Amino acid sequence: MPTQWFELEEPDDYLDLEITEPERSFVEALRSHTAQWPSRGAGGEISRPETEDALLAYISLSDPETPLSLIDIGVHLSGDQIRGDRLHNQLFTLPDRPSAWALHAEGSPQELARRTADWMRTVLHRPVVLYVWLHDGYAYAARYAFADRDETLSQLYNRQYAPDGQAEALTEAGHVHGRGWIQTTGLPAPDLYLHIRGNLDRAALPSGIQATTQRGPITGVWYE
Repeated sequence: MPTQWFELEEPDDYLDLEITEPERSFVEALRSHTAQWPSRGAGGEISRPETEDALLAYISLSDPETPLSLIDIGVHLSGDQIRGDRLHNQLFTLPDRPSAWALHAEGSPQELARRTADWMRTVLHRPVVLYVWLHDGYAYAARYAFADRDETLSQLYNRQYAPDGQAEALTEAGHVHGRGWIQTTGLPAPDLYLHIRGNLDRAALPSGIQATTQRGPITGVWYE
């Protein structure tokens, strides 16, 4: 039996969250709107960000064939307003700069629940693909992306299997973030793609890329 989206396991959970009556109405309406949603590769939760008083409703997208979490998206409900976007993967805070697909709305709890469900449904239908780069028969880089806007969700680069000198060239060209994380955006077109979820008809794929339904080993550390 599929898991209920945005379900609070016990009635006392409302008390643990110190949920208000308007917030309760929002959660119950949101559960009603999402009651028939499939749960493979995604799930919805209710919580609060540690750094804010807002009520948080969010969904986590994953690759159903791996334990890897790809992205958390959700809304912060404060009074009669909601703001939704990609969330920090640990703090669940909203980004400083809203994305092109961010949500901002005002209204009653029921109206905000409807707007939230519509927005989340749109995101769930966005095409997610896994791009793979090969060298000498090994996958040396990979990237999960929203393929309609070419937006990176998670990526990996393994120097061990990469072409000689490539990592140094990418670093020198500035395709590196944080603690030496090489960005796959500096690479040539990927060799393969694997459709993970969403509506592939909306994808804008690189020219000439080959589709695959099989995945070999992809080893390394995933990062944004």
